[in-house]
Amino acid sequence: MRPTRTLLALAVALACSTAAAAPDDDPYKVRSKASELMRRTPNAKLAEAYRLSLAGWRSLEENDLPAATEALERSLALNVDEPVAHYRFGRVLDARRDEPGALAHYELTIRNARTCPGPILASAYLDAARLYERSGRRDEAIRAYTATTTVFGGAQETRSAATRALSRLIQH
Repeated sequence: MRPTRTLLALAVALACSTAAAAPDDDPYKVRSKASELMRRTPNAKLAEAYRLSLAGWRSLEENDLPAATEALERSLALNVDEPVAHYRFGRVLDARRDEPGALAHYELTIRNARTCPGPILASAYLDAARLYERSGRRDEAIRAYTATTTVFGGAQETRSAATRALSRLIQH
């Protein structure tokens, strides 16, 4: 079986199990949304953007900054509004010591908070706060650290790091 067919089969299985797990009253209309998603053909351009974003993240984890940069630039060219790709590219720019560029991408992630997964959004706030703090923008750092602690779905480790940073900033 080709990888795309395997992924498609997994996606269909996930949609079916999600619909089956919905409560009887289904207040969030999970069943109808899952059914609608299964009727639609996936958008090839968005799928490729997602694949490139993931490849870029993997390259960053392997400290291959040129490959990470290339993959994430291509991903963002295909889907400029994707907050996760912006966050990942911000991390690449941060690793390249391009703090203004990194901050711009973290801020784009934050501006797209409505479509961003909680763990990524909280991390974007935390990383932006650290850059604000490093550049002497104390008030902005405090606001971003505070926002980090309130993001629904943010990792406990991320919230704890923000809480420690807030304590340090407020004491000084």
